[in-house]
Amino acid sequence: MRIGYILYQPGVISGRSNGVRSQAISCFKILNEFGDECVLIDNWKHYDWKTFDAIHIYGYDLAIHTFVKALSLVNPNIYISPIIDSTKPYGIYKLSTFNGFEKLRLYSNNYALGKALKIVKGVCARSEHEARFYIKSFGMQENKVFIVPLPFAIKEPSSINDIISMKESFCLHVSSLYQDRKNVKRLVEAAKKYNFELILAGSMGRENDFNSIKLAIGSANNIKVLGYVTNEDLINLYTKAKVFALPSTNEGVGIVALDAGIYGCNIALTDIKGPKEYYPTIDTVELVDPYNVDSIGKKIVKLLKTPNNTDLSTFIKKSYSKSQVLMKLHNMYNS
Repeated sequence: MRIGYILYQPGVISGRSNGVRSQAISCFKILNEFGDECVLIDNWKHYDWKTFDAIHIYGYDLAIHTFVKALSLVNPNIYISPIIDSTKPYGIYKLSTFNGFEKLRLYSNNYALGKALKIVKGVCARSEHEARFYIKSFGMQENKVFIVPLPFAIKEPSSINDIISMKESFCLHVSSLYQDRKNVKRLVEAAKKYNFELILAGSMGRENDFNSIKLAIGSANNIKVLGYVTNEDLINLYTKAKVFALPSTNEGVGIVALDAGIYGCNIALTDIKGPKEYYPTIDTVELVDPYNVDSIGKKIVKLLKTPNNTDLSTFIKKSYSKSQVLMKLHNMYNS
């Protein structure tokens, strides 16, 4: 198949860490790796749009309806990944889809998206939770909503049994540490209160973005901040960490938790819809209330005492491999 990928996001400003961009690139690489011709659309180039079997748009804004309407005139085989990470109730979210007065060009992003969804062939969701937004909030027909889970993003370990034997008693967290939704402050408070070793890795943002977290850490000697780490160092951390914590207050999937799980880490995961759909009910996964320091701390301590095993790694490999994602993408494009 020949598929055109359009990034409908301010990627130049938000940079390489942008989640929408990362998800698009992940699927782009999978399609090309398995023999499809997937093209990243460059706004400066000319394309014969009729040559694409499918055109997949990632992201949206106020102009998405106008853009999709114009594009559909030359190629109607359009699919879209709006990427909604909201924790709001479906009914409340639905209200924003009515916020529009077209004659005066006054409308919200969600109003514009709702108009665009009536044109596209299908919408791509990463979870059942996200799919419900398109069905219940935007009135999308169920047969036009396709759930395509994201794959794990890291290289598979050669021997998970060897890795299990290398685990050390510490909790790891990897994210854009400075973002409030990653909930690092409460994780730090939990580590201080329950006295477990915590390692923080990832972007610390601009000069002053991390200051509040530094203040929260204070003089605690059981918390170590690494900042940005290379992929090689990240694999080493996943290999050694007994527990991985992702207590986000807002998260679409949380690929880093999948990556940690495939390396045999026990997972302390936020109890919000979306991310928890990706995990089976097993002893090595605990859901935490992201707004409760005690819930975070107690569950991490419990997981630090829980023996690591291969069950979660095996499940992730089977359920979220590149081949599984490829099959679901093809099912959508061929619909």
